[in-house]
Amino acid sequence: MTSITVGLIPAPGMSRTLIEKIIDDLPEFAGEFVDKSCTFKFEVEVSPLASSSEYINETIHRIVKIKENNGWDYVIGVTDLPSLSDNRVVVSEFDSQKSASLLSIPALGFFFVKRKLRKMVTHHLEYLYKYNEDSTSFSSSELSSPTVMNISRETPPEDNESTNRYIIKSYIIGWLKIILGMTYINEPWSIVTNFKTLVSLAFATGTYIAIFSTPWELSLDYQPWRLIALMLFSITGMVFWLIYAHNLWQGSSTKTAAHYRLLYNLTTFMTLLFVTVANYGILFILLTISVTMFVPPEIFNEWTQANENFTAMNYINLIWFTTSLGMLAGALGSTAESEDKIRNVTYSYRQSYRYNKLQEEDNDSS
Repeated sequence: MTSITVGLIPAPGMSRTLIEKIIDDLPEFAGEFVDKSCTFKFEVEVSPLASSSEYINETIHRIVKIKENNGWDYVIGVTDLPSLSDNRVVVSEFDSQKSASLLSIPALGFFFVKRKLRKMVTHHLEYLYKYNEDSTSFSSSELSSPTVMNISRETPPEDNESTNRYIIKSYIIGWLKIILGMTYINEPWSIVTNFKTLVSLAFATGTYIAIFSTPWELSLDYQPWRLIALMLFSITGMVFWLIYAHNLWQGSSTKTAAHYRLLYNLTTFMTLLFVTVANYGILFILLTISVTMFVPPEIFNEWTQANENFTAMNYINLIWFTTSLGMLAGALGSTAESEDKIRNVTYSYRQSYRYNKLQEEDNDSS
């Protein structure tokens, strides 16, 4: 039985984590969908790939070099950086003649990423293997369908190392997928605990506000739309404050194209929005306990002349109101506890770091 070695080159971070989660399943999938008469062995080497379309030639050249150094039969790069072609989202790049391909994880979206990645890696291997078996009669239309729906196949310009490319047809769906996918790769849940000081100050402020009668009366007078507007204002205000306080918004630069800056900034906003909403929920729960303890129903109803039949709803309005005020008044005075950790959620920061790392590696090797 023929033995084939496939190299996987994930970028550091989430790409590496996802590959480690699926690598044990890949030999079985490859045997089922690629060639049952072969045994497939997968090896992993992590590399800080810079793989947007701005650096695609360098990236393809780099993964081919790693493939040759390791003696692999095929190589598949797996990156967490986005790639665009004429503002359309690129899912995959193939250099069929060199048995190399590149997969952009952000194009897989936010949900079921591990399952999609497993199928896409298998599909890439099938593509490269069948091209290598018979390049003259090879047709990509005969391959199993990729996971990402509504994709089109196109041939890149002649000066590109890639010989074939998968692109999501719809601009809207493609951009929605890639922004959500980039937000997922940022792992916003991992930095929620990085704002303990922020939540503490907001909780203290909300608790302090809740012991006065004026907020009680305001919470009863406010219509639901006003409470919703105040909540949205406090959340978006917090997001923009964090962006400003940590200088996370990428301005004009000669190093990064405008459409990539837009992607990076939208992803930063979405990531911090996720974190802020999570902290808002935590603060709501904490203030629920606080208000229940410090605001007795009898005094609340007496001071506000509220209808006793609606005590629970009145309490919810008060907690909702104080949560929004606490988020605004208390948390705006603080920042994240770890500057490096919060800056690492920005793609521009990570890409710049990795590109410099690659430059150092190239200088060392030469």
